[in-house]
Amino acid sequence: MNYLFHCWLGRHDAGLMAGGFLGDFIKGHINDVKPSALDRGLLLHRHIDVQSNRLPSMRSTYHRFGSVLRRPAPILLDLVADHVFAKHWDEFGDRELATFTASCYEAIDQHCVPAKARRFYAHMRDTDLLARYADLQVIEDIMVRILKRLRFDNCETELARCLREHERAFYDDFCVYFEDLTHIAESWCQEHKLPCR
Repeated sequence: MNYLFHCWLGRHDAGLMAGGFLGDFIKGHINDVKPSALDRGLLLHRHIDVQSNRLPSMRSTYHRFGSVLRRPAPILLDLVADHVFAKHWDEFGDRELATFTASCYEAIDQHCVPAKARRFYAHMRDTDLLARYADLQVIEDIMVRILKRLRFDNCETELARCLREHERAFYDDFCVYFEDLTHIAESWCQEHKLPCR
């Protein structure tokens, strides 16, 4: 769900950026012998997902969601990461946020979006949802819908409390795993002889 951060980690290559979004919707085998531009983006997306799930700097943040939200915490943290990133874009990002998100949509538009993602992607692009992640209420509304789909009903109050009570701590945590994930993405790109800086 952290599409903004995924796209930013692949920002030097349109295929990597497109994979930052499409990686959650395209499953199955990828040709890693002669990968296409998008294939490379999907491979990077999967690599980041695997590594982030193992990162102590991310795992140590899960407890902030409390016992009630412990199980969906990894999914919620992905959204928190995008919120912190968008809100503090001037500190972490490059270019203007709206300029960057427009480049994300341009990269994704070069590829066939799977049917199951088309409606969501159209909404994301048309409303510039990636940039609107800076608004905590936008992120909270998305989280509430996800929690309902996962059958974590009646957790809205706990979620709202958690997001506001730990807002500074989520920022501090992000500062740490931002560096970790940036290094992981850059190392992967160097290994695959792709632009990374």
